[in-house]
Amino acid sequence: MKTTRHVGLVMIISGATLWGISGPMIQWLFQNSDLTPSNFLIVRLLLAGIITLSLLFFSKKNIFGIWKHPRHWIQLIIFGVLGMLGAQYAFIETIHVSNAVTAVLFQFLGPVSITIYVAMKTKKLPTVLQLLAVIAALGGTFFLITNGSVENVVLSKKAIILGLLTTIGFTFYTLHPVSLIKEWGTVVIIGWGMLIGGIALTIYKQGFSVVHLAQTLTVNSLSIMLLVIISGTVSFILYIGSLKYLSATETSLLSSVEPLVTAIVSILWLNESFGAYQLLGGLFIIAAVVFLSIPDKSEEKKISTEMMS
Repeated sequence: MKTTRHVGLVMIISGATLWGISGPMIQWLFQNSDLTPSNFLIVRLLLAGIITLSLLFFSKKNIFGIWKHPRHWIQLIIFGVLGMLGAQYAFIETIHVSNAVTAVLFQFLGPVSITIYVAMKTKKLPTVLQLLAVIAALGGTFFLITNGSVENVVLSKKAIILGLLTTIGFTFYTLHPVSLIKEWGTVVIIGWGMLIGGIALTIYKQGFSVVHLAQTLTVNSLSIMLLVIISGTVSFILYIGSLKYLSATETSLLSSVEPLVTAIVSILWLNESFGAYQLLGGLFIIAAVVFLSIPDKSEEKKISTEMMS
């Protein structure tokens, strides 16, 4: 039991670290090549989708069954276009117009956004920990955007809008496919979502050309791009795999390594500089996710009582 727990810990920390590193690598690509966010995302989604579905297919998983159910594949297409593509596009564009750390922190606001949505939908007041999480997230976002001064906003208007769209996108990305995942499995839905998102963006960006893309890339930029795609795919597989050995609470807490890794790599590799209040804002946002990950003792007691009665 102890050994399997160690395996889970290694998997989630490795996965969060790989995802944290991928943000600065994407930023480096935009700074050192003529690669556009759209072209990068087309390649990333198509390759990651094909790799994921191929692994499932050769593992004898039923990846085509969902297409026999119209209600399910309609939901899948909506998820692929609005969820997978929407969230990823806003995230990549946020990196493009600001930096990797900002994009990751806006992404990390997703759990707080989900908490607010669920509270409004169920018409239930949030718990004390949830309320603390919302307050910490709002305070963190304020410091991230302003660096403590309302008169001198650090982020551009475009970066703020794209960052908020990243939060909304990852909220939709998490909530929409819940029923599909229960029916068909997480990896199948994510695999198809990436492939559908990539196809949709390719159709929308009709000027996309593999030949033109190849001409804009050097050996270094091509290597980095492939590393980003591979690390992102491996990161997701490690995260999903860790759930076999750890609780969802533990994985949520340990995934907080991601923005810290992104910040360290950005400072050391890309020479990014952040204001003291911006760094404080980042810690507030991470604290918000930690608050949400702590089990509600009153709810646990209620469930235990119901089970005993």
